Amino acid sequence: MAETQSPPPFRPLPQKPPKVHADKKPDGTIYLSQLHAPGERPRTIPHALDQRASEHPDRDWLMQRDPQSDEWTGITYGQGRDYTHALAQAFLDMGASPDAPVMILSGNSIESALVMMAAMTIGAPAAPISVPYSLMSTDHAKLKHCFETVKPKVIFVQQLKPFEAALGALGDHCCTIVAVEGAGGDVAEYASLLKTPVTSAVAAAMDKLNDASIGKYLFTSGSTGLPKPVPQTQGMMCAMIAGQEGLRDDARDPDYDPDEIGQVLDWLPWNHISGSNVNFNGALWGGATFWIDGGKPTAALFAQTVRNIREVSPQVIGTAPIALAMLADEMEEDEDLLNAVFKRLKSIGYGGATLSDDLYDRLQALAIKATGKRVPIVTMYGATETQGITVVHWEAERVGLIGLPLPGMTLKLVPTSGKLEVRVKGPSVMDGYHNMPEKNAEVFDDEGFYCLGDAARMV
Repeated sequence: MAETQSPPPFRPLPQKPPKVHADKKPDGTIYLSQLHAPGERPRTIPHALDQRASEHPDRDWLMQRDPQSDEWTGITYGQGRDYTHALAQAFLDMGASPDAPVMILSGNSIESALVMMAAMTIGAPAAPISVPYSLMSTDHAKLKHCFETVKPKVIFVQQLKPFEAALGALGDHCCTIVAVEGAGGDVAEYASLLKTPVTSAVAAAMDKLNDASIGKYLFTSGSTGLPKPVPQTQGMMCAMIAGQEGLRDDARDPDYDPDEIGQVLDWLPWNHISGSNVNFNGALWGGATFWIDGGKPTAALFAQTVRNIREVSPQVIGTAPIALAMLADEMEEDEDLLNAVFKRLKSIGYGGATLSDDLYDRLQALAIKATGKRVPIVTMYGATETQGITVVHWEAERVGLIGLPLPGMTLKLVPTSGKLEVRVKGPSVMDGYHNMPEKNAEVFDDEGFYCLGDAARMV
C-alpha cells in the first residue's frame, strides 16, 4: 500500500504562536483572551502620518492611476503630510470641527485619503459614505439619513457632475462643497486648497487629539434598516494597530529585511472597517506604499486588479473569497501572473464570507507550483462596532476559523441553543452608536460586552 505523501511545509507566517487564557464558568460561559500583550501604536492616526513623514519623507505613500495617462502617479509621505496640513487649515477656515464633520461621498483616491486625514488632524470626524447611496439610489434615502445623522460642515466629491443629483437631494445643506473636478462658483477647488497657508491653529488642534477623539463615522451596511453611525475614535483605531503589533514576529520570516518597503494593493472601500481601518491605517503605520486598486471582483473590473497585481506584486493579498476565486482562475491559465502574485507574497487573507475547502486547495496548489511551499491563508473577524477582534495568526490547515482574540481583547462566549454566542470587550470596541441611546442599551450586556449576534463553536 503506497504511503500518503506529506504536503510541503508552509512559508512561515511572521506571527507569534497562539498563547491564550480561557476561563470557563459553571454555566458554560467562556472568557477568552490573548496572553500576548498589545504592541506599539501611534498616539493617533494623524500622528502616525507625521511620524512616518519625518522618518522617510521621500518614500512613496499613496499611488493611483492617472485617469488621463493610465500610468501610476502618487505622493510621498512628506508631500502627504504637507498637503494634509494645508487641507486641515482650509477645513478649519470652513468651520469644520469635532461637532462639524467632513463628509466624503466619492470612492477611494489620493484626494479622498488626504481629505480623510486632514479632517482627523483637526479633530473633525471624517464620514466616508457608501458611493451607491449617492450614485445608485433614486430617492437618496440612506444618503439623507447619513447626512442628517452626522450634520457635516464640508462635503467632498472627486467629480462634481456625477454627484449633482445627490447633493441636490440634500436640499439647503449649508455645507461647503469641495471638488477635484468641476469646481467653480460656490464649489471650492481641491487643488487650490492644497496651497492654503498653514497657521499654528492646525498644530494646536492636532495637539488636542486623544484616544476619545472621534476620527471617523463609519456606517453599518444598512442591509437591515437604515445604516447605524459608529464613532471610530482614535483610541479604537490605534488599539487595532496595537493588537496586530502584539502578534508580530519578524524573526519567523526567513526573508525578513528591515529595509524592505511594504507594498499594499487594495480596492476595499474606505467606508468599511476592513479597507479604512485595517488596511489603510495599517499600511500607514507600517510605512508602506499604498497602491489604490481601481479594480473590483466583477467581470467588468477584475482585469484592472490583475494588471495591478502584475505590476505591484504585494506582500499580502487580502480580499473577499470571490476575488480569490477569480484570481485563482486567472493564475491557473497564466504562469506569468502566477509568478507575479507569489513573487514576494507572505500570506493571503480573506474576509466577508467563508473560504471554501476547494478554493483553499486550489490556492495551495498554485502556491506550491510557484514556490514549492504552501502559503498561510488567514482571516480576521470583527465588525464596524468592534474593529477586528479575532485573527488566525498561525499556519492553519483548514478554513472556516475566526481565530483567537487580538491582544487586548476579551471574548465572551455564551452558551445559546447548542452554540456559543460571541460577545467582546476591549479598547477597539465602540462605546455606543452616535445619538442612539435606545439601541445602545440593546447591544451591550450587563458586563459591558458588545453582543455581535453571531454564533461560534470551539474546534
